[in-house]
Amino acid sequence: MKKIFLVLIITLCCSIMIVNAQEISYNNQAINLSEKEYNYIIELYGEQYLQKMTVEDYNWIKELNIDNSEVEIKTLNPKEFMPLGTIVSTSDEKIAISKICQKTYCIITSVATWLNSPVTRSYDVMGFRFYGTSLYNNNVVTRLSSKDGVETVSNYKYLENGFGNSIKLPESGNDILIEQRIYVKTGGTVYASYQHALKNVTLTTSKNYQISATGYGNVFVFTDSAEGVYNGLSGVYLSV
Repeated sequence: MKKIFLVLIITLCCSIMIVNAQEISYNNQAINLSEKEYNYIIELYGEQYLQKMTVEDYNWIKELNIDNSEVEIKTLNPKEFMPLGTIVSTSDEKIAISKICQKTYCIITSVATWLNSPVTRSYDVMGFRFYGTSLYNNNVVTRLSSKDGVETVSNYKYLENGFGNSIKLPESGNDILIEQRIYVKTGGTVYASYQHALKNVTLTTSKNYQISATGYGNVFVFTDSAEGVYNGLSGVYLSV
């Protein structure tokens, strides 16, 4: 007779069931998750992400081969902001970072999640600073998810020690989530930052920055017309 080790049922808009110690079934989208994949999603994205996760979203995660990899995740408390004087910061967004490493490279994923509806919907900036490492290849992807679906964003600015991407937030709706995935060489440290514009700016203005350890989130130093525009959310980092 087979023994049942664990059964967990959560009733939301859909149900999640741990069928056994190895498999989790997400019934709304008919997606089967391993227990390790499930834990990765909960820690990096949050439980609400499972309610709307599509097959496309799962395939994005499946590419990481989580079941056969060592995973590390760090999440920033959304109330942890850098002291910015007169700049008013929100506590409506959070950022997390994960790494999955092989012998010569690591796959880094950073996720910025809006917990509420942003008032300003202009060009936010998200990116990385590298210390003692660099990009392993040119496979850099930024995905913007909202009620309108998923789109890729490619307003990149590359510098010697990192890069940023300017992301225009959708004009309406909640459930905004932004993901960046990169491949970096092992050795060194990767810093990730997401900065929200507190007023409307042009794409050109959003690219007025340098990459520096003294910047917002240890990544972005905004200059010229972008100075004082962004909210200064602290960053996250991982050794690779």
